[in-house]
Amino acid sequence: MTEITVYYRPMGEERSDVLLRLAASRFTGIPPGEFEILREPGKKPLFLRPPDLYASVSHSGGVWAAAFSREFPVGLDIQKSVAPLRRDKIALRYFHPEEARAVLSDPDPDAAFCRIWCRKEAVSKLPGRGIDAEFSSFDTTRTGDGITPVSAYGSDLFAADFSLPGFPDLLASAAAPCPLRVLPVLFT
Repeated sequence: MTEITVYYRPMGEERSDVLLRLAASRFTGIPPGEFEILREPGKKPLFLRPPDLYASVSHSGGVWAAAFSREFPVGLDIQKSVAPLRRDKIALRYFHPEEARAVLSDPDPDAAFCRIWCRKEAVSKLPGRGIDAEFSSFDTTRTGDGITPVSAYGSDLFAADFSLPGFPDLLASAAAPCPLRVLPVLFT
């Protein structure tokens, strides 16, 4: 099973691009100043140098995280587990009908909402998409184990739910175009 590596840390004063370079350096062994990164607003980072490095960035609840792979694009989302305002309306509007049913019928609908939202964001970030017209077209209720695919954006994609040690109130999910195992690593 293919691995992706997630580096995470509490957010401080550093900007996200500085943290991305530091984490990429730790992942590759290349000095931080050697990376050439294209960063368009609302898009995931694109490494121009080295070209065979893929990453996705997320932050929530005062924690910053980035997922890395040398083999394939990745998507990552971390989400603080909170009761979102208008949870049911958001689920009914933006989720697949099966996902909305799962949220509304779960004994802990807030946790179910956050778990599904996290998976959907990770899957959407994989191809560089966001909340668009297709966001509600795919169902993530049967994925999250890293080996069961979800059909989204014309491909079979995989999502793996995981936790960030030391941050029990954060939910996390990573997505890739193949079965995966996630290795979260705290860095300073």
